[in-house]
Amino acid sequence: MNCIGCRLANEQENVHVVYETATLTCILDYMPFNPGHVLILPKQHATEVEKLDPRIAIDIMEASRFLSNVVKAAFNPDGITIIQNGGEFNDLDHYHMHVIPRFEGQDFAEFFSEEGEPAQEEDLAQAAQKLIRVIKEMEQHARV
Repeated sequence: MNCIGCRLANEQENVHVVYETATLTCILDYMPFNPGHVLILPKQHATEVEKLDPRIAIDIMEASRFLSNVVKAAFNPDGITIIQNGGEFNDLDHYHMHVIPRFEGQDFAEFFSEEGEPAQEEDLAQAAQKLIRVIKEMEQHARV
């Protein structure tokens, strides 16, 4: 696979998977805007939203809704930003959606113009454990 997004979504690269379905893999962004910044990637290759299989597009929206609740429970942000960059702004050349916890004082324009730095492996592992723990708790409550 030449596509980095396909390799990430199909776990052929070192990733921190926090949630997975038959069609999607949700991983931590290695250059997060904030801890808990998740990427939703379809396992099937598509570059743009209009090229997504309609069922996968629905799966992505359902995952973004679910992960918004998970991120809120795990990191207690003041809000969530959900965004997808297309065309020349799609840095993976593979469709992906960001679910980003945001905190007071983070102006939208400045927030996205800041240069990020790769997160430390330990920080990513801790964030992944936190999100996975919340997901398991939510799944247990759903069964009750």
